[in-house]
Amino acid sequence: MKKVITLDSKALRDTCLRLEAECIRPFEPDVVLGIESGGRNVADMLFPSLPHCYVALRRPSTRGKGRVVKCLLRHLPRVVADWLRVAESSYLERHAPATAPFTGELPPELAGAKRILVADDAVDSGNTMLAVVNAVKNKYPDARVAAAAVVVTTEAPVIRPDFYMFDNLLIRFPWSADVKK
Repeated sequence: MKKVITLDSKALRDTCLRLEAECIRPFEPDVVLGIESGGRNVADMLFPSLPHCYVALRRPSTRGKGRVVKCLLRHLPRVVADWLRVAESSYLERHAPATAPFTGELPPELAGAKRILVADDAVDSGNTMLAVVNAVKNKYPDARVAAAAVVVTTEAPVIRPDFYMFDNLLIRFPWSADVKK
């Protein structure tokens, strides 16, 4: 069974600092592009002195978690919440939707950047990251584009980020639906 860990705000900040220092620093990005919503939080912790901008693109299963479901998840025993995470992850690995192109607008802050870092919290199927990275590469073909995430949760995503800290692991982030408040 896949392991589930919880990162509180401090542990997440420390992880992002390690990701930046140990992995991403040689890339020397000019701008950080965060993928809403978890990716915004991660992007904001990476290279705070650089310009940051954001795009929104979420998988359908993320949009489907309503307020009632989130409330219920917070009250479940941790072992049950972990089991549900593993079950959801297994389901998504077997039934990942096809990659859809990014149809939104890319932020104007990317114009003129030589090195763009696309950041997200987690790469599951990789469809979201792939769509955003491809959109950036298509619009800015002269820019060098790299991807970063805290975790890659599956063995074979359609894109593996250039930089990540954890592999084949599930993480409960501070903003996750099942975080106990």
